[in-house]
Amino acid sequence: MRFHGLMLLRDEMDIIVQNLEHLLSWIDALYVLDMGSVDGTWDVIQDYARRDSRIVPFFSRPIVFDDNLRGMLFEQYRGRFERGDWVLRTDTDEFYHVPPPQFVAQRLRPLETAVYLQWYYFRLTRQEVTDYETGRVDMAQDRQRPLEQRRRYYKISTYAEPRMFRYRRTMKWSDHESFPYNAGFVARERIPIRHYPHRDPLQMQRRFRLRAAMMQLKAHAGGHWNVQDWRQELVDADGVSVSSQAAQKIGLASQRGIDTGPLYYWQPDTPLREIPLHNHIPPWHTRLARRMVHPLLLPILDRGRPRYDRAYRPTEIPPEVAASIYSGCGE
Repeated sequence: MRFHGLMLLRDEMDIIVQNLEHLLSWIDALYVLDMGSVDGTWDVIQDYARRDSRIVPFFSRPIVFDDNLRGMLFEQYRGRFERGDWVLRTDTDEFYHVPPPQFVAQRLRPLETAVYLQWYYFRLTRQEVTDYETGRVDMAQDRQRPLEQRRRYYKISTYAEPRMFRYRRTMKWSDHESFPYNAGFVARERIPIRHYPHRDPLQMQRRFRLRAAMMQLKAHAGGHWNVQDWRQELVDADGVSVSSQAAQKIGLASQRGIDTGPLYYWQPDTPLREIPLHNHIPPWHTRLARRMVHPLLLPILDRGRPRYDRAYRPTEIPPEVAASIYSGCGE
């Protein structure tokens, strides 16, 4: 049993090395599609690939984000998967608080073959931004520190999203879907992931510029990509701003389940708060029926699903747009 990661990325230089070191502590293979990095991220990927064969670069070119791009990676490299292997969606701003091999060994029940995430959403506070902008904290020096020491405030998201599944040879993942059809029998427990989408002012400014450009090019993404001002996503350490953001339907606070509840402080190397969430589980009678029929029925259902269209091509970012995305962003 091996663990394979499917990664989409672009311009993650401030976090890519730490993320790769984290993944390489447990993963068996990582397949990487770069959507046009201009900050050296792709060079780091290639350097790691030369030193560690588990890193497999696919290609790098400026294309518009779409979740179905992971299906392209899946189709390209599925010949390397074996029945019973685990396949994961991996992102550079996510760190598995419980490594997947440990999670599978200790927390899965018999027949569970698909796992949802439990997000611990780490946020950047207004006070931390003030420290950067007044010079109390030097951003370049701060980026040399481990991320878990830099960002300490988090929320426990109730949002449910499939994150990993056990491979079977008959499964299909079409070019129109963000996850395979009939991924498997859903695990009751979710895998805990520390999520760091907002790390410092420069990273946020560049992230929002990129996402605004992608939305103009019809990227398939959530409503939180529409936020124009990165400062609207900041929170106060006392949590006051959260209810205000929700009332105004701003950013993450407007996304149901992603940014709800209290703001917690985490001391690294201590447990995160565990709040069992099972809103991803169907009613008991539906779950019981699925448990009985999934082992035999899924391979039959797979026959009727569409194959990945090998003629599919990602949407290219026009050169003039690619050249202007980060204009005005300081270093």
